[in-house]
Amino acid sequence: MIRVHLSLEAAPPWRQGDNRAGIYQYFVKVCVDTAALLDAADQWDLALTSFPNR
Repeated sequence: MIRVHLSLEAAPPWRQGDNRAGIYQYFVKVCVDTAALLDAADQWDLALTSFPNR
């Protein structure tokens, strides 16, 4: 299981601006198979190869 934290622009509309939430206040728990997570990381790396290093 991984936790995806939602903050800044991903926060609910009523919790933006001066009324913004704490960075770890809102999150979603995602259950994912280890092999699927590793495959997704590999796919992400592969997708990033078309962008230059900065």
